[in-house]
This record gives sequence, structure tokens and C-alpha cells, in this order.
Amino acid sequence: MGTLKTAHGEWDFFNREGRETRLPPENVTEVSFPTTWTVFGPVGADQTTIDWSRKENYLWHQEVIPAADAEVEGLSDIPDSLQVGDETFEGQVVSMDGDTLDFSATFGGHEAGRQAYAITEMEVDEETEVIFGAGCDWWMQWWIDGKPIYDTIQRGNRIGFPWSKTSQNSVIKRSNHCFRQTLNPGKHLIVVRTFSGELSWLLRTGFVSPRDEFFHSLPYTNQWEFLPDLDEIHSPSFRPNKEYWHHTMAIRTDLCLADETLECEYIQLDHSGNFGFIFGAQDNDHYYWCHIPDWGQLFRARAFYAAISIADGTGYHRNLKMELMHNVQMHVNMWHTMKVERRGKQIQMWIDGVKGPSVIDDTYGAGKVGIGGFSRYQIRNLKIDGKPADAATWVKDDRRGIPWVEPATDYKPGDHHWLGAPFQFSDGEILLPIEITYDDISTHRKNTDNMEVYLYHSLDYGKSWESYGGPLLKNGPGLWFESRPGVIRSFEPMWTGPKKAVVLRESLDKGLTWTEVGTGQLMGDWDRNLFQEGSGNDLCGWTRLRDGTLLMEMMHTPNPLQEGQAPGPNMGMATWGVGLWQPYVSRSTDDGLTWSEPVQMDHATDRLGDELQSPIGDLTETAIAELPGGRIVALARPHKSATMWQTHSDDGGRSWSIACRAPFSGAGGPQMVATTSGYLAIVKRGPGLGLHTSMDGGINWDEGTMIDYTTSYNGGLLEVEPDVLLVSTPLAFDEIRPAPSRTYRIRLTPDGPVPADIS
Repeated sequence: MGTLKTAHGEWDFFNREGRETRLPPENVTEVSFPTTWTVFGPVGADQTTIDWSRKENYLWHQEVIPAADAEVEGLSDIPDSLQVGDETFEGQVVSMDGDTLDFSATFGGHEAGRQAYAITEMEVDEETEVIFGAGCDWWMQWWIDGKPIYDTIQRGNRIGFPWSKTSQNSVIKRSNHCFRQTLNPGKHLIVVRTFSGELSWLLRTGFVSPRDEFFHSLPYTNQWEFLPDLDEIHSPSFRPNKEYWHHTMAIRTDLCLADETLECEYIQLDHSGNFGFIFGAQDNDHYYWCHIPDWGQLFRARAFYAAISIADGTGYHRNLKMELMHNVQMHVNMWHTMKVERRGKQIQMWIDGVKGPSVIDDTYGAGKVGIGGFSRYQIRNLKIDGKPADAATWVKDDRRGIPWVEPATDYKPGDHHWLGAPFQFSDGEILLPIEITYDDISTHRKNTDNMEVYLYHSLDYGKSWESYGGPLLKNGPGLWFESRPGVIRSFEPMWTGPKKAVVLRESLDKGLTWTEVGTGQLMGDWDRNLFQEGSGNDLCGWTRLRDGTLLMEMMHTPNPLQEGQAPGPNMGMATWGVGLWQPYVSRSTDDGLTWSEPVQMDHATDRLGDELQSPIGDLTETAIAELPGGRIVALARPHKSATMWQTHSDDGGRSWSIACRAPFSGAGGPQMVATTSGYLAIVKRGPGLGLHTSMDGGINWDEGTMIDYTTSYNGGLLEVEPDVLLVSTPLAFDEIRPAPSRTYRIRLTPDGPVPADIS
């Protein structure tokens, strides 16, 4: 909590403090920076271990670990040669091109992990404090006068992300990293070790100004920054302390307005998050919020959404209207304009001059105005106008609801929790496996050496949790259902090797131990649809119908993530790229002993009765649920689609309708249930932890509700009591530590979802 009086008025913050800062001077020290260097190398890439958390995404490069180091600590002069491990390298003199040393040019190319040492001398006449600046693609270490000064070997360059893979050199700047050093009169030896990235191998360096240094530190400050010289406001980063992607709010407490107009330019700096205007605020949990939701899947489909939401005191944000915008570019790190206008009961939103969502609502009258969102964002040229109105005294206490619990509360700073699917016995007891990965190990590289599984259970329908088992090496195989009272049966596909089948196991002790009880046979011709040579198949999900039938969903692609391959037959949108998935479903009516030949879940024809022609190659991660009347509804996460896709079956999953566009997008392993009263509810990533409901079997859907600000989902969903949902989710992927798990109890009502346990 904090308050601040600025050129923009008086502000009240939540979670963090704020400050107003004038920019420091732009002058650079008059000391000459050396331009001639002696370079030693190249050390082969095989002498470097790179911790690739996600190699396909340049943002996720992590630590670099060299096999051997040169003896540069204590070095006082430029040597003729330098020994690294068993190799000795002769020095060669290289001149900088402006502020750049291009090691690719010096050594004839680059490969991620190649190393070189660059050494130079400089001299000062008197004691001088200088500010060094450097940017490197990708890792670097600095020594001055034999002492280690600065390095990026645990994180890479990082500054300036995200950027295009084809233009990263333009944002490798000498101001990417800044550090101060006081130099005594005389000669000084500078040693820089560089490691090549995948795309280039260069170092840009020199002296920088106090203003450059300020901008270097600005993205990592953990408070609100008001910069009157730029007419900008920056949200807190939260990342230096590896905290959650918090909700951020800044409210103008000296303004109470009606019929207001709010305008600004804004930029969102993370791949997932929201930014928007707050108005009509009665306190910090009752207000309108016009905002832009953003998450990873939207860019692939060029899908830009805008939303008008309301905070109603539950801790949720309900969308009054969420709309797919036309003619607005979807990019992270791109400035847009936002305008919001309220006239009486009507609220209208514009983005980049394009007219967006519009609603009529009179829940709140005159109130405070401000900005809010989660993850990182910046705004500039803020303009606020409206009719002044009387207002009640502003309450500074944080009144926002916290509609979740953490089932596992004993965790360490480096822990990351990943949830298995929750499971409920017929007597109501709920099991929840939680994988705990330790010490900042990437969730994409977890294994039995760095991860343990604990089993938690709840005897009060998810209101409270306690651990009853673990640590285990794994959380039990496959997908779980209750084969008979108190007994869990799992099924797990075995698709490698010459004999393909489904392994069946059972547990008599609530998941602690498992016994193999049989092998489910694949009936019919599975090779025709799924197992062609070179194709990819992945288990997507499952459901058990009311008559006991098991439906197993599989994602299939003829050409998984192999660039340059021609699209597979009937691939449809695969011309956009490869690796797009088609969903298939197989049925078992004998608890997994036999499985029917898979059928496609998109009956793509021009006319009913036609042969399948061009199914949508974009139905990744399909969620299915059976309504009380027997209809099975399926919604699929989009990979390169602006919306989710929806289809249904009226014959127990034997055949499916043509896929149609749902009215919203969503990702993160969506999960769906049909409740006792016939509600259809789907939970997914976007916006935040998002929930959509339908009261007529999926024919019409509500505008959606943001339950929480987590940007991962990939969780579980159960109806644990009549019309009460239990949602479980990990808080984040690799970018945040600690990242515990959360569970939510949500009651579905005709007026929308509400926290089940708030009176």
C-alpha cells in the first residue's frame, strides 16, 4: 500500500509504493574508451553446457556452464597467449567497429556456446567513476584489474525482450547492462569473456550516461515509476523478487468523475497479462475496468481482444463484453492507443482508433479513475476528463477478495508446483497429486532426480487439504477413474514399439501404489487414422459418460513440428505451418479392456453425408463433457485460430458434428464439465484464469469471468458438489519462483459464477 502526489495528481497504490523521478543527465564521462582489443579463441561449443529451458523460444535461454576457465583473475597485462582447459590460444588484435566487436566475423561464424576472451587496456589521469555499458549475444563475464565485476552467465542478455528472432542484433545495445566502477589513476586491464548465442556472436560496449544507467534499471524496479520528463507511468516489475504476477492498481484519489473520458498510449511488455483503465471506482474491488487481455496463443492467430469488465467485490472480474477487434495489430512490445468514454449508462472503448466493445450498465455511478492490470505495462500521454462529482471517503485498505486456497503451504523459495488431475471418489473424497520441482529446475526438464510427488486429499469438497502420501517417484500412471468403490483404475496408452495397446493399472490405497491389471486392446484399423509413418500422436484427455463408457481423446498430426514438410492429407489450415493437431476419440465400454477405432472430432464436409475433405488442423487440447441429456460437447484450444473450436456428438462419441467457432479464445489445457443442473463450464488460460459458462448446452455462452490473474492454467476441473466446481492450477511456469498451486471452489448461479464459500 502507498500514496503519492505527482504531476498527474494524487495516487493510491496496492501491493507496492510509487515514486516520481526526474531523468538523470545524458552526459557521458570524457574518458576515452579503448577501441583496440586482443582476442583469444574460439573455444569450441563442445566446451560449454547450455541450460536450454525451452530451446525453441529465445526468451528462455538460461545458464551457460563452461567446462574450463582461463586464468584471468589477477592478470595485470595482456598476454601473448591464453590457456583454456587443454587448449592454448594465440591473441589476435581486433579493432572495434563503432562500439561493436563481431566475433562471428573474427572467427568465421558462430554456434551457440562458442567462447572468446577479449582483453584491452585503458588509462585515466585521476580517480574517475565511469559507467560501463555492454550488450552481448548471448552471455558475458567482465573482469577489471583481475577482479570479477559483472556477468550474465546465469540469465543471458535478456534486456530488451521480447524481440524478433531476425532482428535481435538491433536491440543488442551497449546500454543493455550497466555497471559503475571507480578507476584509480593509471593503467587498467579489462577482460571480457563472451559466449555465442544461436543467432549471432557480438559484443557492444562503451561508456554510457547516468540516464542510460537509469533506463537499464527501470524495468526491474519493484514500484510504480512516474516519469514527468517523458509523461510516462510504469507499473511495478515484481520480477526482482520472483513474485507472482500480481494485480497492479493505481487510483487517482483526488478525482471523482462522471461522464468521463480516459485516453493514453500503452505498451504491454510480457507475453501474458492485462492492462486497462479503471473508472467508476467505489473502492479497490468495486469498479469498471476496460482492458486488453493478452496471452501467448493470441499472437499466432493475430487475435486482438478488448474487454469491458466489472469488479463486484468477489475478487472476480466479470466481462460485460469481450470482443475480437478488427484492424488492430497483435504484438508484444508495441505501443497502442486506448480511449474509454462513459456517457450516462453507456461505456464505449476504442483501440488505435478502432471502435471496440460497447455496453450499457448502471451498476456504478460516479467514482475514482485510474489504471490497472497484471504483469508489466507502461503508459504515456495520459489524459483524464469528466464531470466532477461528490464521492464518499476513499478507503485505502485493500478490499480485494482472495477466492483461492493453497493446498500445499510448506514450500521453499525455489519450489515449483505442478498439479496432476484431481480425482473424486464416489463417497466425495478428493485426491490431488502435486509434483514439486526444486531449486529453480525448469518444469520442462523435470525428472525423478529433481522432482517429488505428494498426494493431498480433501474430505470437505476442496475447502481444506492435507498431505497423506509421498514423496513418490511419480503420481501414478495415466488417467484415473473409479472402477469400483474405493478402487482407482488408470489407463495409459503405450504407442511406442511394435505392439500398441493401453496399459491398465489399479490402486487399492488411494494412489500410493499401483498394480498392472491388464492391457487394453486397440480394435479396428488405428494405422489408417493415427499411426502413419512420421506422424505425431499425443494423449489429450478423457471423460467417463454416465453409462460408464470411457472416451479417450488423442491429438494427431501427420507432420509434427518438422519445418519444411508438405502439409499432410486433408490438413486444412496446416498450410499456415506444421505441427497443428487434429483431435480423435476412441471409446471403451468395458473399463478400458478394448478401445474402438478412433473417429475424427470434426466432420468437415460441405454437405451432410459427404466424405471428409478438409478438417481443421487446429484443434489442440480438446476438452469434452456430457450434458444430462446425453449430448457430448467438445471445445478445443486454438493453436493458430482467433477463437476456440466447438463440436458435439449425439451418439456417445461415435460421430461428431462439423467444428464451429466458439465466441471466445482460450488455451492452457482447457477443462470442461457439465454440472448436475445442466450448466456447461469451461476453464482455461485467457483472460487470466478464465471461466465461461453456458446454460443451454453450449448453444450460447456468457462473456466470461476472470477468476484469478494466473497465466498458465494447465490444471484440473471437477464438479465436487451440485453446481460447485473445484478448479486446481499451478500458479506459473518457469518464470516465477516460488510457484505454489491453488484451488478454487466456484458456485454456478443464474447470475454468474461466485466464490462458493463467501457468504
